[in-house]
Amino acid sequence: PKLWAYLYNYAAKHKAKGNGFGYGMVKRNATDVTRPLSARYYKDGSEVLINQDDTKKHGKKDGRPRRMTPQECSRLMGFVSKGERFNIPVSDTRAYKQFGNSVVVPVFKAVADLIEPHLESIIKAETSSS
Repeated sequence: PKLWAYLYNYAAKHKAKGNGFGYGMVKRNATDVTRPLSARYYKDGSEVLINQDDTKKHGKKDGRPRRMTPQECSRLMGFVSKGERFNIPVSDTRAYKQFGNSVVVPVFKAVADLIEPHLESIIKAETSSS
């Protein structure tokens, strides 16, 4: 409860000053877009908070959201599909740091798939000229 009150008040203070600090609140469905997951997520989870009751506005007195679990982070970053479990052999803190420092696996694969034919043509040209 203290962390949520702190984040809420801190965001309100910065909003009043015209600064950009805030927290990212997402609903509990698969279609929401989130803010980036960072390696500092383990500290307070303010980048991506899960709205536990989609009917509440989550003001200072409206309950509190939660941060994602390491398993949810693994799904968000594309390591596994929904319903699958990813083996995380490290502490939650270490897992949050690792997922926050990672690239999104499906995005990396898509970029690699786009680059692959170009690399193959370069290699083919180099081997045929020698």
